[in-house]
Amino acid sequence: MAFPRVFAAGAAVGLAFGAAAFWIASGPFNGGEKSGAASAPGGRGGAGFARGVAPAVTTAKVEAASVGRAIDAVGYGRAVKSVTLVSEATGLVEKVAARAGQPVKAGDVILKLDDSEQRIALARARAEFPIAKANAERFAALYKEDSASKLEADSAYNAFKAVEADLKSADFALKQRTILAPFDGVVGLTEIEAGDYVRAGDVVTTIDDLSALIIEFSVPQEAAAGLKIGQAVEAQLAGGAGQRISGVVRALDSRVDPASRTLKIEAAFDNEQHALLPGATYAVSTTNDGAPALSAPGLAVQWDRPGAYVWKIGADGAATRTSVTVLQRRDEAAIIEGDLAAGDLVIVEGADRIRPGMMFPQESAVPAGAPAGRSAGAH
Repeated sequence: MAFPRVFAAGAAVGLAFGAAAFWIASGPFNGGEKSGAASAPGGRGGAGFARGVAPAVTTAKVEAASVGRAIDAVGYGRAVKSVTLVSEATGLVEKVAARAGQPVKAGDVILKLDDSEQRIALARARAEFPIAKANAERFAALYKEDSASKLEADSAYNAFKAVEADLKSADFALKQRTILAPFDGVVGLTEIEAGDYVRAGDVVTTIDDLSALIIEFSVPQEAAAGLKIGQAVEAQLAGGAGQRISGVVRALDSRVDPASRTLKIEAAFDNEQHALLPGATYAVSTTNDGAPALSAPGLAVQWDRPGAYVWKIGADGAATRTSVTVLQRRDEAAIIEGDLAAGDLVIVEGADRIRPGMMFPQESAVPAGAPAGRSAGAH
């Protein structure tokens, strides 16, 4: 019959075409291994990439760092200088010269009491002083000439010293009627008004030097030994409100509190804009200096079953898997240790697509953060 012969011919033609297609796909026309291009180890390109082409990556240099103990505490803020002004005298308020929130300079008048009586006493003492002085000098001269007794000379001298003391006392009493600012600062609230009657010891107001803020906090005794003057400190209003501020440790207590087993610390923060107010509670953090270590971008650290590792680009440009131990995390950086040194180049972006043996010459590597469009590639 004709049908079997037709089917047999069609099958033969199909086999011939299939064999030809297989030969073309595996032969020299496909630009495969015989093209001479570099390929990943084993003659096969990395997963998802054309043969002989390394992925685009960015790199970063390993930097020297240290492993320190992070300390978190809660403290309260106070002005770098602060004083509560009290009245030293009793009397009627004649004038309140400074108002709440007003900046003042050292020596500015804050409050003035009626001083009429004190001015009269001072005037009397000033009038008596030159007479008593002249009388004492005259009797001293007469005593040298044997024209006056020693008793008369001593009495005149003692009278002069008494008048001198009265003058100083009257001057002091007058000065007590005026309260002055002891340093530059900002005046606090006061309830005293002109015409009020105040007594010695009554609180008038407060003055705070807000040019700097001091935050007092305590750390456990185990961490106390690692703290030092000048160490960097960061603080933020408790509850996370407001921005973080930076300062330094300015003072350490001389002893650990035996009850709480903590050491009191003072940290200073610049406050020229008066944005920070004394009395607020702050969350404080600082890190002690520790053992030497290395710092690399966190994205450079990869993980698999054996542990953490990075891809290090050697001097010859070859990517080498290097095992590391992650000691700490600091923001976007990882503190690590391993077979690395400061200045070594590691792959940051694209590290998850690297295979051993891929070539990335260091002169063509692109630092992390470089403009888009540049990349390190195989050569």
